[in-house]
Amino acid sequence: MVVLGLSHDLWISSAAIVIDGEVKAAVAEERLNRIKKYKGFPSLSIEYCLKEAGLNIDDVDLVVNGWNPTWHLESFHPRFSSQARWRPEYLYSIPNFLLQKSNNHPEGHIEQVFKGFHPKIYYIDHHMAHAASSYYLSSFDKAAFLILDGQAERHTGTFGYCDKNEIKKLDTVNYPHSLGLFYGTITQYLGFHPDSDEWKVMALASYGSPEDNKFYDKLNQIVTVEPNGKFNIDLDYFGFHQPDVFGSSYYSDKFKEHIGIPKRKPNDDLTRDHKQLAWACQRVFENTLKKMLEILYERTKINNLIVSGGCFMNSVYNGKLISQTQFENIFIGSCPDDSGISVGAALWGYYNEYKNNKRVGHIHNYWGPKYDDKVEETLKKYKLDYKKLDNPSVKAAELISNSKIIGWFQGRMEFGQRALGNRSILADPRNKNSKDLVNLAVKYRESFRPFAPSILLEYAEEYFNTNGDNSVNYMEKVFQFKEEKKSSVPAVVHVDGSGRLHTVDEVSNPMFYQLIKTFNDITGIPIVLNTSFNLNGEAIVCTPVDAIRTFYSCGLDYLIIGDYLLSK
Repeated sequence: MVVLGLSHDLWISSAAIVIDGEVKAAVAEERLNRIKKYKGFPSLSIEYCLKEAGLNIDDVDLVVNGWNPTWHLESFHPRFSSQARWRPEYLYSIPNFLLQKSNNHPEGHIEQVFKGFHPKIYYIDHHMAHAASSYYLSSFDKAAFLILDGQAERHTGTFGYCDKNEIKKLDTVNYPHSLGLFYGTITQYLGFHPDSDEWKVMALASYGSPEDNKFYDKLNQIVTVEPNGKFNIDLDYFGFHQPDVFGSSYYSDKFKEHIGIPKRKPNDDLTRDHKQLAWACQRVFENTLKKMLEILYERTKINNLIVSGGCFMNSVYNGKLISQTQFENIFIGSCPDDSGISVGAALWGYYNEYKNNKRVGHIHNYWGPKYDDKVEETLKKYKLDYKKLDNPSVKAAELISNSKIIGWFQGRMEFGQRALGNRSILADPRNKNSKDLVNLAVKYRESFRPFAPSILLEYAEEYFNTNGDNSVNYMEKVFQFKEEKKSSVPAVVHVDGSGRLHTVDEVSNPMFYQLIKTFNDITGIPIVLNTSFNLNGEAIVCTPVDAIRTFYSCGLDYLIIGDYLLSK
């Protein structure tokens, strides 16, 4: 069975193809049209997925969209329902009139059926797509789940359990009570872009502390957790829920008075107050999640946990899930943000429409385009001087060990927000200046933001306090470095002694594994500094042309693209 999953008009658009339960292809539209965080219809992504699977649209059995518009029909709207300006608006007006007569909101999905139209189209609840994107990619048959983001159709949080390929809701938190938008409010107040720069606040929080922190109690008063696990925020302090305010000012005048410092302007210096406010935001966020998960465990008594939604892009808290909760096993997929909605929607369609109990194991997320047969052709087209390499991994390791910064472009592109060794910029973690060099010469981003250590899986426990949670395939968790290892890799140790690690194994990515292994053979360090291959404000490179243009637009020393070496 062939299912096409879609995510569009959300935080980021994408498409995915699932065939008989296996993800065959998935890509975000921004990677193909080069418009970062593109939200429109993912036309190019659909074309890629169909081509990669060797199909056309007539071969697709089911299309599943990860947003359910029936939630927007639940309130009768006479303007749009009574006087259609355009005859196709009957698609709105007739369901809206009928829903007005019903006492029950339709659960699950709706189906558009046109005579002779193929494939069928389902619309499923956004949080169900989030849950599916983690559950069906995990190895768990039974698991509790928590979904948290800024806002879905009506919900900002959903929790329940999964069993025998079915996803069951226990409860929801409704908009405007949103932990994601709480975090977004602090992001905006600190001079960053909400719904975009929350990870900057997460990184900045490491520079704050609980000592003399005048903001923690103030923020803690705003968020409360009920005995059933649902949370509330005091809406008097916020403005995002007011008509025509969303996107301009997330906070109210009362918030400004309560916090006691003025909003930071984007180019202002970051003061101690700003760092303390970021710390308080992160800690209140973490404490709220901890309480919710404690209650979820008591309600389900299930040892396995899956989480998804934009709030679980917070890798700092993800690293604390095992140590701070009673759950024994945690799974976080590679794409808990909205880019993963297409994968979740497609998997939901397969396992729910076809009632298939057989699960397909997934060990990586390299589902994007590859250009192995196009690299040399592209290099020749642009008349570039290049060298053919016998072993790109060995050459890359040698260059990095000599403190060179390289672009690394190999195989199929990763799916999700993080570069996992196929579209990466790599540098020597031993060189304390590597972080600043990459920031200033390549990424052009804030100096307080750290870079990730990609480490051979078998060395994870030697370098990090992982609490036995050693496999971190998707750069999704932050752990503390062991004290005796910090000095050996200063470029990837954050100010608080942590690292957002990425474990690399030989099965899921043999070329990247060989690169790090060779670097370890040369230096005795099984880690390289890894960040996404893009300039600040641009999408991660996808094609050879993207990689070459970026290479010549910044301070990279070398580019290894397929089996070929470019230098300056």
